[in-house]
Amino acid sequence: MQKSIEFLSGNLTLEGIVSIPESKDTIPCVILCHPHPLYGGNMYNNIIIDIAQNLYKFGIATLLFNFRGAGNSEGTFDNGIGEVSDIISAYNYVSNLPNINPDKLGIAGYSFGASTTLDLFIQIQTNNIKINVQSFAFIACPSSNIQTHLSTNTNLIYQSLSSNKLFVYGDTDELIDEDVYNNLLRTICKPKEIIKINNTDHFFSNVIPKLSNKIGDFFNSTLK
Repeated sequence: MQKSIEFLSGNLTLEGIVSIPESKDTIPCVILCHPHPLYGGNMYNNIIIDIAQNLYKFGIATLLFNFRGAGNSEGTFDNGIGEVSDIISAYNYVSNLPNINPDKLGIAGYSFGASTTLDLFIQIQTNNIKINVQSFAFIACPSSNIQTHLSTNTNLIYQSLSSNKLFVYGDTDELIDEDVYNNLLRTICKPKEIIKINNTDHFFSNVIPKLSNKIGDFFNSTLK
């Protein structure tokens, strides 16, 4: 089943698409967060769509949605602040769907979507936000955002946190500093995995199926 939906984020109406494979039981769901809306990013991004289709094959539901100000979603770009609230609202929407298991939810973000998802993850761990997400995938998360959190949450990264964490990046991505990712690998708490895909850039040119398979394997192993 696939259908277009709307949900509220504060007083804003956001648009989305929910895809739920047939199942007699409740199933996991992954919320997918698109790249920067000021540079053309939206829920129809080719990487987001490919990942959603791959997860569907695994029997995992997905919610794609447009951040505020993107597509037909109301509001304007909020530099990642209001967008965190948008992800929480998407979480509240899917966690109340009858076909979805609210104890088996994941979030994946690409580029700006990854940065915003990381901001949400940090706020969950510092108890500023209380939602129950089992697994996070951060795809091509710019090093600048990671470095900011590593430098301001020193105690946090050594805690034993239960959420599964996957970071994926391309080896020629101009927004990635490998030293930052190597530091992240050494310091961020388990369970964690960091994957470098060789011979590709920020847009995962020519390797999108490979990326989608890695994301699918991650959520299939951590949510099912």
